[in-house]
This record gives sequence, C-alpha cells and structure tokens, in this order.
Amino acid sequence: MSDVLVIGASILDIKGRLTEQPIPNSSNYASIKMSIGGVARNIAENLARLGADARLLTAIGDDYAGEEMSGNAEEVGMDISRALMIDGESTATYLAALDQTGDLLLGLDDTDIMRHITPEYLRKNEDAFEDCEMVVLDLNLTDAALDEAIKTARQYGKKIVVDPTSTQRAVRLKKHLADLDIITPNMDEAAAILGRSSPNTPDDAIAAARALVGLGVGVAVITQAEQGACYATEHEWGHFPALNVQIVDTTGAGDALTAAIVFGVLNNLSVADSVRLGLNAASLTLRTSETVSSELSLDQLYGMDETIKN
Repeated sequence: MSDVLVIGASILDIKGRLTEQPIPNSSNYASIKMSIGGVARNIAENLARLGADARLLTAIGDDYAGEEMSGNAEEVGMDISRALMIDGESTATYLAALDQTGDLLLGLDDTDIMRHITPEYLRKNEDAFEDCEMVVLDLNLTDAALDEAIKTARQYGKKIVVDPTSTQRAVRLKKHLADLDIITPNMDEAAAILGRSSPNTPDDAIAAARALVGLGVGVAVITQAEQGACYATEHEWGHFPALNVQIVDTTGAGDALTAAIVFGVLNNLSVADSVRLGLNAASLTLRTSETVSSELSLDQLYGMDETIKN
C-alpha cells in the first residue's frame, strides 16, 4: 500500500540562466544545466525524500533521460514499477530561460508522450487508487485521463490534490473544483481558474483562495513568490511570508511546496502547519540549481521552523 499515488509528467529539464540583462533577438551568455523534472515526478521525489511511500504513474521514453529517471527513482525509493517506457519516443522535455535573478523568462515544453497515459492505462492500475491514501495529479494529463483519474479517486474515497502546473492548463480545473480536496496554484493560475485579474497583495490572494473554496475546493493554497503563500479552508484562512533566502533557481519550488503540504496532511498536521512546512521545502529548493533539493529531509524542514509540531 502506498501513501500517495502521483500521476503526471516526468520531464527532462534544460535550464539556462542568463548572466546579464537579456538582449532580445540575440544570443545571450548563460549557464546551462540539465536535470530530471516534471511536476508529478518532482512531487513524488520530494515525497520519497521526506519518507513517504510514493508511487508514480507516468510515461518516459527509451532514451538517456528515461534511464536517468529510472535510476533516480531507485536511488530515492520512489516506486515507478508501473510507469510506461515507450519504445522509439523521447522523454518529455522542458526548456527554461531564466533571467539573471533566477526567475522564469520563457518556458517551452514538449509533453507529447503523455498521450500514452490514457483512461485505459489508469483503469488497468485501478488497484493503485484503492491501495493509496491520497492521489496527486498534475495537469500534463489529457482531459480524458484527468477525468478518469478524478472519477476513480472519488470512487475509492481518496483525497485529491492537484497542482495546476501552468496558467494555460489551470483553466481546465473549472469543472472539477468541487472534486478537489487541495489545490496549489500560483497567483496567475488562481486568476485563470477564477477568471479574474491576478492577485497582487496577500489580502487579494486570500480573497482568491476563499473564492476557490467557495466553488467547492477543500483547501486552496496560493503561492505568491517572494510574498510567501496564503491558504483558505471553509473555516479559516491566513498568510505566511516567504523565508529570506538567496534565490539560485525558482524551478521546482512550487512542486516542493505541494509535496510538503501533502506530507503534512498525511501526517495529521493542521493546514496552517502544512503550508509552513511547504514554504520551508520551497525555500530549500530555491537555494539550489537542482529541481529537487538533495538536502531535503524531514529533519531539515522541522529544523527551519521549530513551531511546526507533529
């Protein structure tokens, strides 16, 4: 039995960080690195590093990136035994251009291989839904696969967590909000779901989180970059500032936050304490060029905030 069933993309991340102000329509000096990523894969790895039993349903190619992902899963104790390895296809790839501060300027992703995560594949793995405590989804899934995953999770009475993944994809959640126990959008993703302008202040973000709860979401957590994160449930809401850290790379920070929130909820922490744990995980990720921090551990997160009690 797994603690968490995670379903979504495994992606090769190629990230280039500019060393100076960007010059449009020109080649720019940059530091370029490759790492394995993907929202669902990142969440699953973060969970495994925190000590959760995480099973990942995903699709990878029979290439270098796919081999690296298989090796990483074995190393960190993440179960990908049911993942699809597709002959003759490339693993999904994400190309990110970061400015000199580490913020994203432009991202390009090729996730065509995710078409193999079909409703039929999910039905073949129905027992994985039955055997977990919580289901976490990213929105690299097709509409049909997303519908099937939510339906099956509900069939077995499992909590559903969704990371909206991108502003463009987030709007697909509008019809599913009443089925979601936890959602973790950033400000732009929350705005896209709600059909309103992006919240700028913590008060605006709390209002957006409460609006998502009003539409049926159990817990809405909205990340606000350097402003921290806010949350809302039917009965409470609040805001926590971000930790003051030197940012190396923002990629993967939101995935770490989602994973730590899931871990907190699994271990009966309050929503507020789970969000604080998530912010700690995000801050660790921000301080490294790795998509998932190799320093991540439960002891590390608790050491960053002694007020969080299990």
